[in-house]
Amino acid sequence: MRARLLTEIVHVVAGIAAAWAIGSLSAWSYPLGRHDIWRVTWVAMAVVLVLGVRQVQRAMAEERAKGASHDR
Repeated sequence: MRARLLTEIVHVVAGIAAAWAIGSLSAWSYPLGRHDIWRVTWVAMAVVLVLGVRQVQRAMAEERAKGASHDR
């Protein structure tokens, strides 16, 4: 794996972990809103994942293009 691809994967994992941590602490600090907080947290994690997957795909395509140009 090249540096850009690995960086994008780390960013996705870090984004999901950060959203989970914020949601967890928020739900702990405000128990009456726990259900709604977790609903918003799951949506935020899904958005981070969707946007991150697009960037990972872009990085993979760039790596393939670089590999193809080096094979010539």
